[in-house]
Amino acid sequence: MTKTNTPAQESLQLATPDGATTNVEKYEFEPIKGYPMLNWRGKRPFTSTQYFPAQLKEIHGEEVDSWRNKIFWGDNLQVMSHLLKTYRGKVKLIYIDPPFDSGADYKMRISLRGQMVNGDSAFLEEKQYTDLWTNDEYLQFMYERLVLLKELLAEDGTFYLHCDPTRGHYIKILLDDIFSQSRFRNEVVWTYSGGAVPDTDFPRKHDTIFRYSKGSSWTFNTVYRFTTN
Repeated sequence: MTKTNTPAQESLQLATPDGATTNVEKYEFEPIKGYPMLNWRGKRPFTSTQYFPAQLKEIHGEEVDSWRNKIFWGDNLQVMSHLLKTYRGKVKLIYIDPPFDSGADYKMRISLRGQMVNGDSAFLEEKQYTDLWTNDEYLQFMYERLVLLKELLAEDGTFYLHCDPTRGHYIKILLDDIFSQSRFRNEVVWTYSGGAVPDTDFPRKHDTIFRYSKGSSWTFNTVYRFTTN
């Protein structure tokens, strides 16, 4: 095994079973210097990742400035490691809607003879994803992915994270840690209606979107609404 180094990338040359060699690229990250710092049991530093092949499932639209819309299948940590090879520091806007740690299994509703049912039997339901975590597992999961997202973001890029009150306060500290408090730009409160009003407590009627920039400059396209009398 031999190694070659660049300022932010390391290439490992590994032997293959047939006696040839292959390169596995390793990406180094700048140390996290933000404050305050959130700690949890089992917190592991995330200072580098390797290039992972990713499965490209779909391509949409025409190519514009060497970019086409793509959908990849797989663990997003590995897919983002794959994207670093081409798009590190080039993505202008990132919006994510990660798991909320809602403590629920989400199942697909299926139609049975024209009626919508919530499946209670195996043949009536299909689990879409599980949102069950311990606090420490969830924070480590988010921490590693936020570090990678920052690596993909351009210096003048903007990052949006959609969450709810369940873990929003922890996520805000994670973002301050990774991006730094000086890069926090806004907290958007998304209120919604619907559902019964409980008679024992205030209802939960909002989600939160945290907005950060990677650098001191960013692009914001104002949306205008025109009304007529």
